[in-house]
Amino acid sequence: MDIGHTAHVSETLAESQLERPGRCRNKNDVETRTKRVKVLVAQTTTGVARVVGNRYDILDVGRASLSDLVKSGAMDRLDRARVTRSVEGQAVTVQAPIASPGKMLIVGLNYEDHVAEIGAERPRVPRVFFTAASAVSGPTDDIPLPRIADSAVDFEGEVAVVIGAPASDVSVGRAWSHVAGLTVANDVTARDVQDGTNPAVAGSNIGLAKGFDGFKPLGPALLVADGAHERADMILRTVVDGELRQESSTANMIFPIAELVSRVSQYTTLQPGDVILTGTPGGVGLASGRFLRAGQVVEVELEGVGVLRNRVATARVKGPAD
Repeated sequence: MDIGHTAHVSETLAESQLERPGRCRNKNDVETRTKRVKVLVAQTTTGVARVVGNRYDILDVGRASLSDLVKSGAMDRLDRARVTRSVEGQAVTVQAPIASPGKMLIVGLNYEDHVAEIGAERPRVPRVFFTAASAVSGPTDDIPLPRIADSAVDFEGEVAVVIGAPASDVSVGRAWSHVAGLTVANDVTARDVQDGTNPAVAGSNIGLAKGFDGFKPLGPALLVADGAHERADMILRTVVDGELRQESSTANMIFPIAELVSRVSQYTTLQPGDVILTGTPGGVGLASGRFLRAGQVVEVELEGVGVLRNRVATARVKGPAD
């Protein structure tokens, strides 16, 4: 895998990578933002790795996966793990950092421009939904168009929060201590299932609309909380077939990450490995009527973490033996 295309931003962000529209412009700002990023780790087919530029340093953590380390509260093993070998990005296959979340929670309407583009009312408290954790896929896996809902599938570039310690009714001030890190997500959604116009589904169903197989690409790496919590201004963008569709900053969230974690923990006890998707900025296909088609490529980038790159594919038709 070409890490320059999937996890190209790590401990030492190049100034050229930061000098893009909407990002900081002067050298001091670049240096400040660069120093904030501390540890970026990834799950590869070879093992757990620390990401350093275009290189993956494979770590000796036994047979444990990154999911195992998060769910067992053993992320500190990464600090002590020796590097067994280093592999260049093009030789690595990266997987989702959390393959099977215990719970997958979705936050809606968390950016002002998205609220405005769909004509919704600004929420007074976070809008939170559950969806299927089985929808998680990897950073380069195809996004299959469901056979029963293939005409209005939409992208939503988002920041995903991975929980690292049990959280029940925690305060905003303590919220980050329960976070393992941040990764990139595409909250793919079948809009006709969401709005109840799909004849194969009884009524509107947000959780189902977002829970089809392959509808939750995650990755390509996990920015651990020690580096993530200091950052309130990470740039998030979505590109479809080379066309910029979404671009915003996490600073524009209506409810910041700490507030989301605190609020969700009031509804349900969060466990290590649970994932919260924090909402999408303006520019979704719903607003323009431009939905995804088979063959298109969707890229979602989060500054300091990397890029999801997923091709949209026609769902495989199952035969009698399936």
